[in-house]
Amino acid sequence: MASEASEQANRAEIDPKRFVVISYLLLGLVLAFFFANILTRLFVEIGVSQKQLISGIEFSSPPYLIGFVLAIGTGIYCWTNPRIHGLSLEVATELKRVTWPSWEETRVSTFAVVFASLVASVVLAAIDALSLRLMVDWLPMFWEML
Repeated sequence: MASEASEQANRAEIDPKRFVVISYLLLGLVLAFFFANILTRLFVEIGVSQKQLISGIEFSSPPYLIGFVLAIGTGIYCWTNPRIHGLSLEVATELKRVTWPSWEETRVSTFAVVFASLVASVVLAAIDALSLRLMVDWLPMFWEML
C-alpha cells in the first residue's frame, strides 16, 4: 500500500517545493511544541505565573505563544535564507529520485537483519561464557598448579 502511494506520487510529478513547504510546516509544528516545553520549564524555574487558557488542559498561554512565534520566525528565516532553502529543494528533488523498496523486499530484509542479530547474539554469548570460564575457573586453577 505504501509503495502504491509512492508510485502515484512519482507519476504525479509533484513539485519539490510542495514537499519542502509540507516539511517546513511539520517541522515548524514540532519545533513550536519543543520551544513551548522548554519555555514552560524555564518559566516554572524562574517562577513566572502562567495563565491557563482552557481549564482541565495543561496549556498555558505565554510559553506556547512565544514557542509558536519562535517557530514561525525560524521557518521564515529558513525559507528566506538562500542556502537553507536551496538545500531543502535539493533534498526534496533527491528524495523524488529514490526508488523505495516494495513491502516484500522490506519484509525479507527485516527478517535477514533479525536472523543475523540473533546469530551474532548467540556467538557473542558463547564467547562471553567461554571467557568467563577461562578467567574465573581455568586460569586460577592453572596458577595454583604452578
